[in-house]
Order: sequence, then structure tokens, then C-alpha cells
Amino acid sequence: MGIKLQNLVIRNKIEFSELACKIIAIDAPNIVMSLFNFARKEGVNSSGGAILDRTQRPISHLYGLLYRVNFFYSKKIFPIFCFDGKDSELKKLNTKDRLNDFRFTEKWYQKAYQSGNRELAKQIALSKEYMWQNIIQESKKLLSALGVPFIESPASAESQCAQLVKEKIVHYSNSQDYDSLLFGCPHLLQNVSKSLKRKIQGRWTYQKVVPYAIHLKENLNQLGIDQFQLVDMALMMETDYFPGIRSIGPKTALKLIKQYNTIETIIKKEYSKYDFLDLTHEVIMKIRKIFLVPEVVKISDSLSWTFPNEPQILSLLCEEHNLNRERVENNVTKLITNFEKCKSYFEGNFGKLRNLQTTLDSTFI
Repeated sequence: MGIKLQNLVIRNKIEFSELACKIIAIDAPNIVMSLFNFARKEGVNSSGGAILDRTQRPISHLYGLLYRVNFFYSKKIFPIFCFDGKDSELKKLNTKDRLNDFRFTEKWYQKAYQSGNRELAKQIALSKEYMWQNIIQESKKLLSALGVPFIESPASAESQCAQLVKEKIVHYSNSQDYDSLLFGCPHLLQNVSKSLKRKIQGRWTYQKVVPYAIHLKENLNQLGIDQFQLVDMALMMETDYFPGIRSIGPKTALKLIKQYNTIETIIKKEYSKYDFLDLTHEVIMKIRKIFLVPEVVKISDSLSWTFPNEPQILSLLCEEHNLNRERVENNVTKLITNFEKCKSYFEGNFGKLRNLQTTLDSTFI
């Protein structure tokens, strides 16, 4: 979902040529979900419109990841994917329960499919207990086969991406959500795709888009607030961690925070106009901690991009999912060619990347 800041932030158009020789951290759940939804009529919580293989499992995310990584390499970009870890207790779902549900339904699916009950297998494969967890698991397997590094964050993928940018391990974070700004991400990319179009949620139509870069410092200066106040604005708006305060949207939240500076003063001065009952001191402290002191993995020089493993890719896509072998092989050939060109381009421009903590000598295998 993410916070709704699109009407407040400055977004700068950016050309793909400006992203050459850049390393980008990818908010994996956000991107994988968009790849999955791109070819279906309904959202990820619905079973309608999914493209299935012979095993009754969705496949659009697998083709999508293969194409997306190939696209990054063709633009001389090296990606790092970050996945969510444990959910905050403020979120509705509990990770442990989801994991247990997935393990149970995974065994149930295998039993149904092996017994030849395709209809039951399809129902299980498209259930909320199985589908999304399986999509994430398969995405990690495919990235490993493609030779692309990924990080499993202790908490939020967006916070991990933001940390990589803050530490100058990568140049940008790539996410369609604006929560990255709340996590203090200095540089955010949106609409970075070959198609340059996005599916309109809930409709079988698409809209044209252009790549944008969003710079946190520029936006904080333009809004006249600091990072702490941006998070206090989020406390009044709907986020993944709190439903927000009724009748307070982005513009009202900005007005109030500029007038009173902190959420505590706003509650004290405006309690007669708005219902702040659920925005307790404990909730305020927890949400501030989530965004301002997030749980992240500290990265040194352990990231590396390896040569795509064609046998593993074919095994996952063609043997496990029965995808068209000729089509997959053609795309793997392109992937290998683009990987080699991208690697050579990075190495040829090594002097431009001295600001990275991870040196190119240790990132390629």
C-alpha cells in the first residue's frame, strides 16, 4: 500500500542513459507484485485472471523477473533485490502464522497435484495462504540462478534498500511506494521498466509512465520540514502500520506539522477537531522507531553478481513449471550477452565508482 505522498513530492524525469554504471537496490515484494499483477485482471489477493502453468501455479512473476533482470543488464545497471523479513507487530498479518500456513498448504498442494487432482491443486495454488509465499520463494530461487544478489531484511525491504543508499553501497532504491522516503532513502527511482507502462489497479487497462528520480533532501527543503517531521506527518496519514487520523490527508498533515512542529503538540492543540484516541504515545514511539531506527542488515563486501546459471534457470522454468524451452533459452542467451556487456562497462568505468563501499574487484565472480 504505502503512504500517499505523490501530490506533495517533486519527481524529476530521468533518462536510462543517466542510470548507466549505477547499482540499484530493488524493493523485491513491490516489484514482484507489480510483475505478477501486470498480466492479471485482479490483485494479488484474488485468484482471478492469473496466468497458470500445467502445475496450476502462476508464472507471470517468473517471466517478469527474467525480463526485468535482462532489461537492467541491457541498460548497464546492476540490481540488488531486498526482501521483507519479520512483519512489525503493528501490521495486520503475523509472519510466523503465514509461514506455518504456507508450509501446510505447500504439502497439501504437492499431494493434490501428485494424485492428479488438478482442480484442487489449482485452488490451493491460488489460495492466499500459499500463493504469495510461493511466489516470493520462487523469485529468490530464480534470482540465485540468474546470479543476482538478494538480501533478506530483518524487517522491511524498503528500509533495507534505503540503508544501502545511505551507506552508498548502491546509488538508488527502486520502489513504487513512497515509504522509502520515510525510511530516509536519499534517492528513489520509480517506473523503471522496459514497457514504460503500468497496470491500473482493479482494471484491465494500462497507463504510460516515465522514469522518475525522487531526492529526499530536495523534497524536505521544498516542504520546509525535516526527516523527523516527515515521519510525524505519516503518523496522521494511512500507512502499513497505522490507519491514520480521519479527515487528515497529506496536505492537512503538512499544514499541521509546519504549524505545530511535532505530533504531540498537534494532538494537544487540535484534539477537539480530530480523533487522536488511537494515536497513543506507545504507537507514536513504535512508528517513529520503525522509520527512523529501522532493523536492517549491515552489508560489507559480501555482494556479488555471478554468471547466469543456465541449467538452473532451465530446471526451474522449463522442468518445474513447463515453460516454453525455446522461449526461455532465447532469453537466457540474451541475458548472458547483456550480463557480459554490463560487467565490461562497469569495469571500464571503475574510476567513476570509487565512492562505493563495495569495490568492483569483489563484486564479480
